[in-house]
Amino acid sequence: MELAAETDLAARRSLVDGLADLLLDWPRSYPASMREPFEALLEKSLGSVETTARVRLADRFVEHTDAPLHLLNLLMFDAAPETKSVILMRNASVVERTSADAPAPGEEAALLATVRKSAPDLLPDIIASRFRIAPEIGAQVLADESGWMLATLCKGARTTRATFSALAVLVRPAATADESYRRMAAYDGVPQDGAEALLAFWRGQAQPPASAAQAA
Repeated sequence: MELAAETDLAARRSLVDGLADLLLDWPRSYPASMREPFEALLEKSLGSVETTARVRLADRFVEHTDAPLHLLNLLMFDAAPETKSVILMRNASVVERTSADAPAPGEEAALLATVRKSAPDLLPDIIASRFRIAPEIGAQVLADESGWMLATLCKGARTTRATFSALAVLVRPAATADESYRRMAAYDGVPQDGAEALLAFWRGQAQPPASAAQAA
């Protein structure tokens, strides 16, 4: 609790590491009901440490089969590709889901048309509306320079590879040809079952606002 009141980076790192140690080696004498506030504090604190710290946390948590899924999914945005794949499959084994329906005819073309004519700051709301996820998740997906999270979102919604490739280029217009190619290649490395399960998890966590920009 003393560390939680500190604001400098070293204290935030110590807090996050201490919470991770506690959650990953939960004392038998502590009731399971006590975990929730510590998980919530860790979730709140993740944004106050650097990316490399979150990468290390993802690697630590993914080694534990009983790690909270919602924490794994938060850490996934910064995780290494191989760790992302493990987290996706963890979702597939835990999240109850049904196969996503293919987009309706014209829906993908409408999405691309909307993205082409929209300002960059509107894209998170557009993505949130189209895929029925929260805008903050849409923003995190778009912030992933590798394109892996956008590929996961599109594959989870059974969006075609061609539409994903167009989106990967449109949302990063300043990328070089090599960077765009690497982003487009992410689609084939994403497991279908895991992508659908993660999308189901995102949709179950939050509803996008009714006022979000319409993409279809």
